Amino acid sequence: MDDAYQVDQGALRAAVRERDHLVFRFSTIPLRLFLDFRTSAEDGPGVFALPPASSIRERMTSMREVRPNFPRPERVNVVAWPLRVSGLRRLGVIEEIRLRLSDLDGFEALGELDRVVEHLEQSEALEVRRAITGEGYRTLWPAQAH
Repeated sequence: MDDAYQVDQGALRAAVRERDHLVFRFSTIPLRLFLDFRTSAEDGPGVFALPPASSIRERMTSMREVRPNFPRPERVNVVAWPLRVSGLRRLGVIEEIRLRLSDLDGFEALGELDRVVEHLEQSEALEVRRAITGEGYRTLWPAQAH
C-alpha cells in the first residue's frame, strides 16, 4: 500500500523541526496525530490523538481542549499522510519528532508519543480488519455463492 505514494521527506523533516504544531491526517483512520511543540513555564510540548472533526472550527476546539493554556493557533499546519501509520516510523518521522521533543526537554511528551502512535496503529489495524470483513462497510459487489 505504501509504495504508491511519494513523501517529501526533506520538507516533512523541516516541518517537524520548524513548525510550532502539526496535525497528521491519516488516510486510513479518522483519528489525527496532534504534535504541539509550544512550551511555557508550566507546560511542555504535547502529543495527542484527536478525534475526527467535521469542520475547522471543531478541529480548533479539539486542539484547544487538549492545550487549554495556549492560545488558539492562527492556522492549522496539516500533514496529509497518505501512508500507513507505521510509515511514520519507517521513514524516520518518529525519530525526527523524538529529536525535537528531546531538544525541548519534553520527556513526558516522549512517553506520550509512544502511547499515541501505538494507539493509532491499533486503530488502523482494527479499521483494516473491519474493511476486510465488511463490518461497517458496504460492498460494491455482492458475494457470489460457489
